[in-house]
Formats: sequence, structure tokens, C-alpha cells
Amino acid sequence: MQEQQLSQEQVHNARGPVEGEVVPSLGTDIKRTLRLFWPIFLGQLSSSAMGVVDTVMAGAAGTIDLSGVAIGASFYWPCVLFVLGMTLAIQPTIAHLRGAGKPEEIAAKMHLATVVCLIASVIIGLLMTLLPLAYKLIPDVDQDMVRIGQGYVWAVAIGMPAFAMFNILRGYWEGLGITLPTSIFGVMALLLNIPLNYIFIFGKLGMPALGGIGCGVATTITIAITVVCMLIYVQKSKRFENCRLYRQWYKLDWQEIKDFVRFSMPLGLSATIEVTCFSLVAVLLSPFGPITVAAHTIAMNVSGVLFMLPLSVASATTIRVGEAMGAMHWCRSLRCTISAFMIGAVIYALCFSSLFIWHDNIIGLYTDDLEVATLASLLVMFCVAYLLPDSFQVLSIGILRGFKDSKTIFIVTIISYWVVGMPIGYTLSYGLITGEKMGAPGFWIGFICALSTASVLYLIRLLYLYRTRKLPKALQSNQDKIDKATSEALAELQKEGELKA
Repeated sequence: MQEQQLSQEQVHNARGPVEGEVVPSLGTDIKRTLRLFWPIFLGQLSSSAMGVVDTVMAGAAGTIDLSGVAIGASFYWPCVLFVLGMTLAIQPTIAHLRGAGKPEEIAAKMHLATVVCLIASVIIGLLMTLLPLAYKLIPDVDQDMVRIGQGYVWAVAIGMPAFAMFNILRGYWEGLGITLPTSIFGVMALLLNIPLNYIFIFGKLGMPALGGIGCGVATTITIAITVVCMLIYVQKSKRFENCRLYRQWYKLDWQEIKDFVRFSMPLGLSATIEVTCFSLVAVLLSPFGPITVAAHTIAMNVSGVLFMLPLSVASATTIRVGEAMGAMHWCRSLRCTISAFMIGAVIYALCFSSLFIWHDNIIGLYTDDLEVATLASLLVMFCVAYLLPDSFQVLSIGILRGFKDSKTIFIVTIISYWVVGMPIGYTLSYGLITGEKMGAPGFWIGFICALSTASVLYLIRLLYLYRTRKLPKALQSNQDKIDKATSEALAELQKEGELKA
């Protein structure tokens, strides 16, 4: 967490609104965040719905197909979230350039980010094809299930560059403060995915019936078609006429590549570490039997749906804080931060009320098994407590992304999940100290402890940043470059003036 202090003049200005800084009222700021929020939320909802469609349609093909897709997805999501995490660096990068009044640099930055993220996606895609081979080393595993899982992974691995491009373009327009296309193309992908699943799973229109493998084929084709449409959109829409992408090849500066990787890599690793933690818990609960695993899966699914709300607010906040800090507007950034937490508090209150009042009805949508429903009902009550720190930690992550403080996000993720959450959860679940095994509730207590730890650490970090007005290293490096470029431009103008005189 290295920082460099601002100049005396910058620190003095940071005590109040700097010249040219407009700090909106709290109500206005909340409206601006919500205007960015709702299209992002619809896009997130559509992406999540694609996973539900895959599960339902693979299940219709048979139990073996459903199990194979589940095995493949267990490898797919940690890998794909690493690529997604890296592309999350694009959004604040573009927002900073916009806030700093440097739109002419956006095309070059996007060129560099695209090259880095696409190379990473190809490497991850190749590694993905090897991961399912581990299942062949395990005895007494259904080989048909493994075959389907492996086929599914190979199919989606081919689409990793397209998936990366989908999120690269999304980060581009969201960084510009344009979020409506996120919902439009998210819904488009969902509507494409349903008929393509039907065609490739069940062998329609002359295609072979691929079963669960067809889910992977349909996903790859869906993303590829959507990306082509997105590329056409950013090339033709008047909204992007001031910063068209991919019109020329920009020379890649090695130092800028290292700076982008240094910023994006911790975001990718953090996302992978987090999802790996949740995947591992599902495996560790398997000895407790199918009822425990089913109840845990239901509770995680409910919390995952609700989590999309604060996650979308966090993404909108990244854009707004990134733009403010690009202009070095500390007071405006603080106002964005306060409004984000207020929106998060209201969302939590709504989620709390919904789960507390209708938790039995919600669980009834998933199962009619009384034993599973009883345990799931208990876990959903843990989910009520879990969602509060979860909301505030994801909002804090969104704010810190706006500060380009990915190193803090990476460190806190490791501490909260692997130093606090997993050890506590495993100890309670297996009764290593008390001698009484708690099962799934033990891991949920571990989740609550992990997220509470993360919330406290992130809050300390945010208070430190706003109180000291010290910039994280990545953001300070950007500001130094801007100051240097400005000084050189002023010196050039002064020199021209002297020559004329």
C-alpha cells in the first residue's frame, strides 16, 4: 500500500472544493449514481439468467448432462472471473482520462488494454482445456459425466477471447459514463442463448445432439455474435465519435503495459480467489450428504441473486469516483462515496425485509423436500446477516477501484477469506474445537466473519485515503504523468511565445 504525498498546493486545495470542482447535493448525486446503476443491474441479471438457462436446459437433457455441466462450470467460473477481473481495470482507467480532460488518450489506452486482456484470455483458455483431466485420475467417477464436463470446458475455452472482448467493450462505454448498452447487449445475449441451447443440446436444425456439451457451444457462439454486434455499435454510434476504437495500431510502451498489468492482475486474482473459496466450501460440505449440499446451494443462489444489487451500485460508483479522481476532485469523490453507502443501506433494508418475511416462499420455489427446506430456511437467516457486510465490502471495492487501489483489494481478499473466513468456517463445520459438527451453518458463520473483516479493513483504508489525501501508487503515477505532460505543454507554449516576441 505505497503512496506518495501530493504537493503542498494540491493538499491545500484538497481541504475544500478545488477551482472548477462542482460538488452536487446529496440528492442529485444519488440520482446520478442510480442513473448509471439500473442498466448495469439489468446486464448483470441477464448474465446470471444465462447460467440458469444452461442449468435448466441441461437438466432437461438428463442427470448425467446436468452433472457434467456442473463439473465443467466448476472449472469455468474461476478462470472466466480472472479474465473478468482484469477487464475491470478498464472502467476506472477510462473514467480517469475523462475526468482529467484527456479524451484523446482513450483510444491508445483501450488498444493497450485490449492486447493485454486478449493475451491473458488465450492463456487462460489453453489452461482450461487441461484442468478437467484431473477428474480422470479419480477412481470410480462416472466417465460419461467427465466426458460431458470436459467437452463443455473445451467449448467455452474457445470462447474466452470473445468473453474478454465482451467485457473490454463494456468497460469502455461504462468508463465513459454510458451504461445503457450494457443492459441492451446483456438481454440480447440471453435471448440468443436460449434458442442456441435448444439447437445444440437437443440436436435441432440438422445439428448433432450434444447434450450438456451443447451448453458450452451455445455460450461461445452467443458471446461471439454479441461481441460482433458490440464492435459494430462502438464503430457506428455517434456517442463514440470523439474516441473511436481500433482505427490504428498504437505503439505499445513496455512501462505502460507493466502499469496496466500491475493494476489489473490483483483484480483478476481477487475475483478468482473469492469464487474458489465458495467452490471449495461446496466440496467440503459433500461429506455431510445431499440434503446439506442442496440447502447450501439454495441459500447461496438466493444470496447471489440479491448480491447483484450492491454489485451494480459498486460498478456505478467506480465510474463516478474514477471520473472525480481523474480531475483530482476529492470532495466530489467523497460525496459519491457517501451516496453509494446510503444506496447500499436502503438496498440492504429491502433485501432484509424480503428475506425475513418471505423466506419460506422463496425456498419453496427451489424445493418441496421438507428436510432440505428446513435447513435452507435456517441458512437463509444466516444470509440476512451475511448480506450486510457483503454489501458494504463490495461497495468499498467499487470505490477503491475508482482510486486504482487494486493492491489493497487483493490483500484484503486473502486476509478476509483465507486467514479469517475459511479457517473459522472449517473449524466450526467439522467441530475441531467443540467436538460438535455444525455442517453448513459453520461455513456461513465463517462467511460472515470474513466479510465483516473485509468491511472493517476497507473502511479503514477509505478513511485513511480521504483524511490524508494521499493517492495510491497507481493513481499517483497517473497524476505525475498528467502533471509532466501539462508542464511540457506549458513550456512549449512559453518557448513559442518567446520566439514570437
